[in-house]
Amino acid sequence: MSVVENLFIIAGILLDVFATMEIQGAMMAQIKKKTMVIACVVVAVVELIFYFTGYAICWLLASRGHIVNPTYYGEAVAAIVLALLGVRLMFKAISREYILERRKDSIKVWDYIRFIVMSSIYTAAAGCACGLVGITIWQVILIILVVSFVMVILGLYTGLHYGFEIKTVAYFVGALLLWGVSLEMLLHRILEII
Repeated sequence: MSVVENLFIIAGILLDVFATMEIQGAMMAQIKKKTMVIACVVVAVVELIFYFTGYAICWLLASRGHIVNPTYYGEAVAAIVLALLGVRLMFKAISREYILERRKDSIKVWDYIRFIVMSSIYTAAAGCACGLVGITIWQVILIILVVSFVMVILGLYTGLHYGFEIKTVAYFVGALLLWGVSLEMLLHRILEII
C-alpha cells in the first residue's frame, strides 16, 4: 500500500476518535495541556497496539503459507473491510446518539478509553488487511502517531469551541475516505481497470 492510502485509511478510522474527543471537549470549561498530552499518548498507544496486533496475526498466517496468494486476497479483504468500516461510520453519522452532557474541569482516561478501544477494534481489522498486503511499518507507525495526535487535539478544541455537532461531518468524511481507498483498491489492484 502507498503512503497516501495508509494515510487515508488511518485518518478515516481515526475520525471516529476525533468525534469521541470532540464530545469530551464540549464538556470541558478549559483544556489543560497535561490532559491533552495524556489523551494524545493514550490514543496513539492504543491505536498502535491494536493495529500491529491485527497486522501480526495476518502477517504470520500469510508468511507461514496458510493463505494462498496473500497479496491478492489481502487486497480483496482490505477493500471489503474498508467499505464496511465506511458503512459503520456512515451509520454513526446518520444515527442520533444520546449524549449526557455535563460540564467537567478535566477529563480522565476512563471517560474516553472504552470508546477508543471500541474504535481500535476496527483499526485491528485494517491492520490485519495490511498484514496480508504488506506495508512499510515505520511509515504506518509515524502516520498513526501524527494522525492520532492531530485528531485528539482537533477533537478536543473543536468540542470546546463549537460543541459536539461537527462529529456528524467527521463520520461522513471518514466514511468517504475509507470508501475512496476501498474503491481504488477494487478498481486498480483487484479488477485492474485503472
